[in-house]
Amino acid sequence: MKKLLMIFALTLSFVFTVSANTSSERAIQGLKNLNLKPGTKFTIFAEDITIKMAKVNAKEFNRLTGHKLIPKEAPFLEHRTKILQDAMGKRGTYDIVFLQTSWMGDFYNTGYLEPLTKWVNKYDPELDDMVAPFNKVWSSYAGGVYGLPTDGDTWILYYRKDLFEDENEQRKFKQKYGYNLLPPRTWDEFDDIGEFFNRPSENLYGATEWRVKGLTYPWFIQRLGSLGGNYFDNNMKATINSEEGVRGLRDLKNMNKYMSKDVLSYGYVETLAAFSQGKAAMLITWPAAGKNFVDVKASKVIGKVGYTTVPGYIVNGKHNPKTMNFPGYSLVVNSKSKKPKEAVYLVAQWLISKEQMKRANMNLSGNTDVIRKSIFNDKEMRSIFKGADHYFDAQKANIAQGFPDLILPGNDEYMQALEIEISRYMTGEINSPKKALDNAAKKWDKITKKFGKDKQLRLYNALLDSYYN
Repeated sequence: MKKLLMIFALTLSFVFTVSANTSSERAIQGLKNLNLKPGTKFTIFAEDITIKMAKVNAKEFNRLTGHKLIPKEAPFLEHRTKILQDAMGKRGTYDIVFLQTSWMGDFYNTGYLEPLTKWVNKYDPELDDMVAPFNKVWSSYAGGVYGLPTDGDTWILYYRKDLFEDENEQRKFKQKYGYNLLPPRTWDEFDDIGEFFNRPSENLYGATEWRVKGLTYPWFIQRLGSLGGNYFDNNMKATINSEEGVRGLRDLKNMNKYMSKDVLSYGYVETLAAFSQGKAAMLITWPAAGKNFVDVKASKVIGKVGYTTVPGYIVNGKHNPKTMNFPGYSLVVNSKSKKPKEAVYLVAQWLISKEQMKRANMNLSGNTDVIRKSIFNDKEMRSIFKGADHYFDAQKANIAQGFPDLILPGNDEYMQALEIEISRYMTGEINSPKKALDNAAKKWDKITKKFGKDKQLRLYNALLDSYYN
């Protein structure tokens, strides 16, 4: 009996020890158990902003393990090309890659992605602590786990709280439009407010938003979704040229009237600069921007920014707001890495554990957005700057009303085909939004045929099911 009690006590002790371990501790212990050569180098690759997540954690990793984390980077527009070159050449240049989740299908098809399911089950990276649907949609593909999500990419509507709360502005707005000046719930209200605050002579515009050729399509897609539209129908025929799509694209261009005359050259840097310098009343962009707006060295709007959800259209009498959850990054393990794949996986798990994610999330110059529920609720995180609690609440609310990115093989081809036609419409080369979207839809149907209609349909339905269910 005494012997049985001792065994029972030891068992309880073991269970307690295992359950007390964090994802981070399990990863470090796993690396130690593999008995790697001291000083083993693990190369991690990302574009030149996202790589900060690895950079702020590299020193701690090196200290804990005796190995070396080597961050490598490329400009944003060269990021995909560099990974593709590594995949096609089967070089194993990078061990871990920050991969946009929309590219998962393409790189899965190249054989670049190492399956992670067995190690996820063995070491538990605590994916259930990540906000849904990102915990599943951004980690899984074709029935297995291939990525560890790092970034809670969604959008927030930022607005100039000082302007919206000014009694004189409120009085004038109500006189003109007949309702109170509040953060917009609908796109019609957004347009009214944009028109109201559009004062070029005062160096103030109603809004600022991406229009640079190459990456305007997500702002169109979220309007398409809000109007009740979608990418494809039940037979995998493109529906971006539906009535909903045509209205969404027309409204997107109409918005240009209350933005800078140079808006067609505006991307992330330009929109960020315009808003932080007090030159725009509203901006829809990623959560990372919010940390830049409290930078005493670069921002003129400190303490003047409000945070809320992206507006929506009224569809069949109901408010239907949608926020584009895009692009999202996951850490993937290069199947051609020359390091033991289990070790590479464990490095990735350590990086996406709560402690390391929090360190990256608290970096005000970084762009890693919160994705773990435990960090959203962390008191220190929620007080990182004045108003941070409202900022994080807005991020969560936008995730909750999210619209999915198209995670399918050929994503880049689909979106570049769409982007080309949107750009032609924005510049006036094509005067009709219907014609522009008809052109894009024809190209989409050809791309679908190229990858196999039935296969694409299965993957598309799986995406929607995973996202909404």
